[in-house]
Amino acid sequence: MGQAAGSSAGASGRPSPEQILWSNTADGVFKADEQGRILAVNQAFARMFGCTVQEASGRPAESFFAEVGRAAFRQHLQACLEGSPETEALSLPGLHPDGQPLALELRLVATRLASGPAVFGLLTELGRTAGVAEELEVLRGSYSALSETVNDPILQIDEQFNILFANSAVLRVFGYTREELLGQSFSVLFPPSAYERYRDVFRKYFIIDLAHRASTRLEASVEVLGQNKRKDIVPLELSFGNSKSLSGRRVLTCIIRDISQRKMAERKLRFLAYHDKLTELGNRDLFYTTLNQFLSAVKRYQDSLGALLFLDLDGFKRVNDTLGHAAGDRVLCECARRLSSCLRESDQVYRFSSEVEPGQKPQEDLFRFGGDEFVILLTRLNQPTDAGVVAQKIIDAIRHPFKLHDVEEAGKIEVGVSIGIALIPGDGTDSMSLIRSADVAMYKAKEQHNKYIFFTAELNAKASERVSLETGLRSALENGEFDLYYQPIVNAFGAIEGAEALLRWRNGHGDFVPPASFIPVAEDMGLILPLGDWVMDKACSDLKRWNESGHPDFYVSVNLSAKQFIQEEMVGKLGVAIRKSGIDPKNLKIEMTETSLMRDPELARKKMEQLKARHPGLSIAIDDFGMGYSSLSYLSDFPVDLLKIDRSFVLNFRREQNARIINTIIALAKNLRLDVVAEGVETVDQYRYLSSRDCRNFQGFYFGKPVSAEELTRLLRERKEKPQEGSSG
Repeated sequence: MGQAAGSSAGASGRPSPEQILWSNTADGVFKADEQGRILAVNQAFARMFGCTVQEASGRPAESFFAEVGRAAFRQHLQACLEGSPETEALSLPGLHPDGQPLALELRLVATRLASGPAVFGLLTELGRTAGVAEELEVLRGSYSALSETVNDPILQIDEQFNILFANSAVLRVFGYTREELLGQSFSVLFPPSAYERYRDVFRKYFIIDLAHRASTRLEASVEVLGQNKRKDIVPLELSFGNSKSLSGRRVLTCIIRDISQRKMAERKLRFLAYHDKLTELGNRDLFYTTLNQFLSAVKRYQDSLGALLFLDLDGFKRVNDTLGHAAGDRVLCECARRLSSCLRESDQVYRFSSEVEPGQKPQEDLFRFGGDEFVILLTRLNQPTDAGVVAQKIIDAIRHPFKLHDVEEAGKIEVGVSIGIALIPGDGTDSMSLIRSADVAMYKAKEQHNKYIFFTAELNAKASERVSLETGLRSALENGEFDLYYQPIVNAFGAIEGAEALLRWRNGHGDFVPPASFIPVAEDMGLILPLGDWVMDKACSDLKRWNESGHPDFYVSVNLSAKQFIQEEMVGKLGVAIRKSGIDPKNLKIEMTETSLMRDPELARKKMEQLKARHPGLSIAIDDFGMGYSSLSYLSDFPVDLLKIDRSFVLNFRREQNARIINTIIALAKNLRLDVVAEGVETVDQYRYLSSRDCRNFQGFYFGKPVSAEELTRLLRERKEKPQEGSSG
């Protein structure tokens, strides 16, 4: 808080636009929150008010102004936060610690920080130039000598706007020598159109003196475009003293300030407020402004066709995780460049530097929302399919490998993109509905990867269902609506040896929600982690009760999701559940799908070794075996104890290909000295076939459906050491 803002350079080592602005402008710059409390200032601000940067930070911004101007500041702040990106300048009296008043001009630009709305402020001291003008008029005898000590051009003009006097500073700003300007018209310093527009304003300064300008709403200074000798345009600020009678005519002293640097600073402030620092694309605030402007035009003229494209990079997280965030930032910048190259000139893609070169148009329709999400606004479409053409062009451009020559293994960087498209006005004429529609389509596209999807009513219905499911899941976790059911696992004689713990959710209406519906959503929301912790604790607690009630060798098998398995604290969390329940680890089996293990085989092997070393006797099973793509070399290297044949092979065992897979899995397990459990056994024929192939453990409706912990307790008591019905088949 106690430092000037903009003190850090970007990843490339080059100073950021914000750093250049705060360090190099002569004007006072500050950043304040929506209550007007200062968050940071530059050194020029501190010098202006005779304080340190640290002393300024944390104070209300209005405390730097005289009492009479504070209400105006608060009104100006509120108007800036509620209004357009640009606000009018405001003249305010400042306060210096020595009691001297400061004539200031304030400009505010709204922005948004992580903590909420905020503003950038730019303060220009007007009293310096106006004061010099008055001193020059008082010190008539040394007028010429004194004028040469001022860096700004000083002129005297008569009522016919003839130049009577000029100091040598005019050469720096206008390219004229003082001798060239004497006798010339004041109009030579301005473009003709600008001079015509302001001539009557200039004339008022001959009539109204400094004491009465505020009451007549005549500004202390005027900003106008000037023109130098080469006919180049120069932004100027003109300050006028009181007119005096000299040799029978009225003479007015004018001090001219070249404000090119200040205007550049204002542009940079505006750029910082409305652009992403990394890619220099428009940010979320500018996106909403641009979209709403386009939607207003669509409603007014009713003949425009546009599209909103939501983009999410596929595989970008892997880049950050494997190569680091610096490499990830470079990939994002390259993605931004590729996206820009895909769009037509009329689509006006956002510029990549903080300056707009002369003759170039600002580019305004590609935005970065943060992370790896981008938004494109297409405003000139002939037909809806044009949006699909642009989307496919983007997909083709992004899928090319990224070359980062100084990054090890950079040749492996491959990123895709998923795109959701909402048409304007077909899918909505307000920003929120369009954003939601494009977002819904994008999430559908992510299911397929490297695809684009147009929004449809069907997607909308599914999205509403998804939102309802997400809301219900959060409520269910808070209200304890989840329960564990257990499906028996039997041996060749039909005796129950163990059970698989299965999560069940009965919602607030008393209906069971299918696990296939809510578990993927819980995965996406991150709720699978607290849910998984609850499942492990509950399963271990139930297991302890069964082991102590006459079933010492009974085991429970618990599924671990991919997200649970890869979390760093997974091994420790399992240890806590085992110690808290007091179970013997030999009675606990951990199940993981083949696909989740093969995402990172080396990491999976290390994790499994840690589990086995920390909890001797613990068994590890590969669930849904045969559905993934594991190789024998990895399988033989994994410390696995059991393979579970996926139910899809068992249900269709009469198909020759499925039968071969079943036989292969059983033979493979036997050769590797692993146990086998066949899942999904529902008929006597399936049971007989598996038994004939030397499968000795079974799970499925033929032997028992998933039941509550209480019902399983009853089954264990009644069927202890008794074969199940059908085992004699």
